[in-house]
Amino acid sequence: MSSNSSLTLLRSFLREMFIYKKLLFLTILSIIGASITTLISPYIIGLTIDEYVLKGRFSELGYIVFILLITLIAQWFFTTLRGYITEVFSQRVLYNMRNKLFNKLLYLHIDFYKNKQIGDLVSRVINDTSTLNEVLVSGILNVIGDILTIIGVFIAMLVLSPRLTLVSMATIPLMIFVAKFFGTRLRHAYRETRERVAQLSSVVSESVAGIEAIKAFGREKSFVSEFDSVSRDTMRAYIRVAVLMGFFWPLMNLASILSVIIVLIYGGYLSLTGALSIGVLIAFIQYIQRFIQPINNITSMYDLLQSAFASLDRIYEVLRAQNVEEIDKGRGVDKLRGEIVFKNVWFEYEPGRPVLKNISFTIKPGELIALVGHTGAGKTTLVNLLMKFYKPVRGEILIDGVNIEEIKLEDLRRRISYVPQETYLFTGTVLDNIKIGKPGATDEEVIKICKELGIHDFIEKLPNGYYTDAGEAGRRLSVGEKQLISIARAMLRNPDIVILDEALSSIDPKTEEMIRKAIKKLMMNRTGIIVAHRLTITRDCSRILVLDNGEIVEDGTFDELLAKRGLFYELYVTQLKREKTLSEELLVEASSG
Repeated sequence: MSSNSSLTLLRSFLREMFIYKKLLFLTILSIIGASITTLISPYIIGLTIDEYVLKGRFSELGYIVFILLITLIAQWFFTTLRGYITEVFSQRVLYNMRNKLFNKLLYLHIDFYKNKQIGDLVSRVINDTSTLNEVLVSGILNVIGDILTIIGVFIAMLVLSPRLTLVSMATIPLMIFVAKFFGTRLRHAYRETRERVAQLSSVVSESVAGIEAIKAFGREKSFVSEFDSVSRDTMRAYIRVAVLMGFFWPLMNLASILSVIIVLIYGGYLSLTGALSIGVLIAFIQYIQRFIQPINNITSMYDLLQSAFASLDRIYEVLRAQNVEEIDKGRGVDKLRGEIVFKNVWFEYEPGRPVLKNISFTIKPGELIALVGHTGAGKTTLVNLLMKFYKPVRGEILIDGVNIEEIKLEDLRRRISYVPQETYLFTGTVLDNIKIGKPGATDEEVIKICKELGIHDFIEKLPNGYYTDAGEAGRRLSVGEKQLISIARAMLRNPDIVILDEALSSIDPKTEEMIRKAIKKLMMNRTGIIVAHRLTITRDCSRILVLDNGEIVEDGTFDELLAKRGLFYELYVTQLKREKTLSEELLVEASSG
């Protein structure tokens, strides 16, 4: 939980509001106009009773009624204007905040996401900013108007009767005490409701994203149970808010009712003794109602403000995060030769637990190497360091003799194409997804690249060819089809270095052969790194680096490592045996069926 105080959060939020100075000025102007016109009518009514009704000057009432009518029209105009301008202003501020929040999420270091849930971050961008909308429209700006009204009414009441004004203020300390007592408790309670809603979003997001796995393993009941548990916690959080408000509101209402009662009793006494006129008493009663109303408005917004502070807390936790990737820092590069050197590189995700230990090797320009090893050996971590997703704890990584920390991140990643093991396709067509590699590419460029890779015919056979809808996260395409599109995406940007986290399991032989050919085309005349899972693909590599427990234990060609009969030989033979056994089992099943 963030430790930001309400005052700190409010100051930060006010800075966001001052970006739109002109709109803010117009909003405050309309608020002042509405407040002033609200103050005039009680005075006119009191004056009418004392000077016209009680003195029998009925023939002159038309004039004063006309003035009152003009006042009410002005009040309506400024109130309507305030509503419109406030809405426009608030939407502009929220538009800016949502964009800043989303922009920050995209540029935060990948390490930021390690302990974060997708649903929670989605909730911050959507739910928490929506809460701020309520505060802007019905909260801060209206509170400004209410404060102006309170000040104006207080001055008017002092002018009418200083004694009656002081007496009517007797319940203010009670209101302040109640607001302060419940304020912190309400904020913590609303923070909890925000976190519970975020947990609900996470459970729903994960359930929908993994629906196939849930059904395949028959896990529906366990996910229903998990959702029920989180939903129950959410319900309890909201009940806690309701309990606090159940005490808060009656106490605030009691204080406001006491103010009216005190004014009626004491004001009535002053009228009977002749110290106060009937018109002034009636005007004063209207003013005290106008005084209590904005106080009630502020207190009614109090719970919403606490909810908003909880949302602001969560939003600024992201906006103030320090681990932002510096895209523009460093020297720019237009082209890379592709020489890669790791010099005594160490890396650890947790202090004292190294994942990579003293890694040193060189890849020549145009060379294709494979990274091989058991799961958790450090293959993906090594690739992540080259992509600058993380920084080495010790040692350095050089490309073309330059430390990658000195190369502009944007340029580095533009010259390197990374094809991950789990291909992610975005909502849109196949064409749209390939163009992610080069947003400004023409349709003709995409088709040319696909023809070079030998996948044009495959795409044309899809339901709508290049315009086939890939579906959310590419759900409408098979694993192999997604990999082919990912390779085309990488090829389109014409990279100097290619990193491929190869995965050819669970793919039919025809698609596998198509992927192999596409990979060869992609790697041609480029420096390439393949994180190899199917070890047969390493035959095409210049060298193979074998990692074990974060260290390079073998380095050589396919034939050299087989002849050595070390870890690579062991992995290769084990994989062949496993594939042979699986094939035999499938043949037995097919013959028995």
